[in-house]
Amino acid sequence: MTRPTLKDFTPTKETISLHGLGFLQIRLTADMRMHVWHPELPRRRCFEYSAVHNHRFSFTSRVLKGTQVNRRCDLEIVKPETGSHLLISHNGPRSEKGSRLSYPVADANVIERPIERYAPGEAYFMPAYEYHHTPCDGIVVTVIQKHEEHTIHANSVCRRGVEFDYDFDRFQLSRDELFSYVMDALQTSEVT
Repeated sequence: MTRPTLKDFTPTKETISLHGLGFLQIRLTADMRMHVWHPELPRRRCFEYSAVHNHRFSFTSRVLKGTQVNRRCDLEIVKPETGSHLLISHNGPRSEKGSRLSYPVADANVIERPIERYAPGEAYFMPAYEYHHTPCDGIVVTVIQKHEEHTIHANSVCRRGVEFDYDFDRFQLSRDELFSYVMDALQTSEVT
């Protein structure tokens, strides 16, 4: 088996795209993204049980609007059928719906660390492969700066007994609809 290279992990090519974790991603440059959380955006059906994930790159996130909630997590890999969650590998190519083909690879227990909150102007750093989730309510706008990127794929975890949403459609909203959420988020004065 050959080791994957960065070209094997084709990023989304869209300027703006919907993410199953409840935010929009706007490509600003090759390594910068604006993320917009909006309470009316579609999410994965299993979002409540599968929000913990990691990234194959490290990044710094700066909050522009709202309060960014970040909760880092540790994972304990355990024997099959004994974990509170299943580890879901996002190692496949992108499907016609825009998400990576994914599959369960291990059992795990999730250990959550204390909640972190960041106000506008504040920033935080996430190392590559560290697990976290961003349980934001309301409108939050951030800009992330990617740092070094690795070739080992990212993962999510999903609570045991909950069906992971392998078919989330990142293209279910038009480009105009996506940008309307961005404009609403940037114009609203009520944020959490």
